[in-house]
Amino acid sequence: MAAPQTLPAGETDAVHRRHVVSALVVDRPGTLNRVSGLLRARSFNIESLTVGTTHEPGKSRMTIAIRGDDGHLRQVLAQLERLIEVLEVTDLTSTPRIELELVLVELDPPRSPTAQHALRGILAAAGGETLSEAADLWRARLTATPENIDRALEALRAHGLRSLVRAGAVAMAADPETIPTNENGVTRA
Repeated sequence: MAAPQTLPAGETDAVHRRHVVSALVVDRPGTLNRVSGLLRARSFNIESLTVGTTHEPGKSRMTIAIRGDDGHLRQVLAQLERLIEVLEVTDLTSTPRIELELVLVELDPPRSPTAQHALRGILAAAGGETLSEAADLWRARLTATPENIDRALEALRAHGLRSLVRAGAVAMAADPETIPTNENGVTRA
C-alpha cells in the first residue's frame, strides 16, 4: 500500500470531508466577522460555528466544523493564525477529542404507551430528555455527538418531529486514555 501523499498548503485534493478546528480568539466586536469571512473567501462550507467565553476574561473559544479538502484547510489554518484576533488555532480533525452538540426539538405527543416508550428510547440514545410534555406538543433536548444527533433526528421524523434548533458542535482535544466512552456523546477521531 502506497503512503498517502502530502500536499503543500494551498493545493487542493479531491476529498472533501468534515474538519473540526478550535480557535482561541480575543473577545471583541468584529472577530467573528473576520473569521467567518476568511472561511467564506476560501469556499468552505461552514457546517457549524460556535463561540463561547472561556475561563480567561477577554478570550473566547470558537469551534468550527467545516467541509472541504485538506489542502485548502492547511491554507485556512495558516491564514487564521495570521489574524490579530486569533491567539491559537488547533486542527482537531485527526486528534482524539470530545465533541458534543445541543439540539432542541418539538414533537407530536406519542399516541400510545408503545410510541412513548420508543420515543423515550430515541431521546435516551442521544443523551436527551423531555423538557415539557403538553397534550398537544412535546419539547426535548438532545446532547450527543453530531453523528448520534443525526441518527436521532432521522428516527424522530417518524415520531412527528415538528421543528428543531441545532446549536452547533463544541469540541476539545482529549487524552485518548481519559476519554470517557458512552453512547451519548463522546467521540474519538
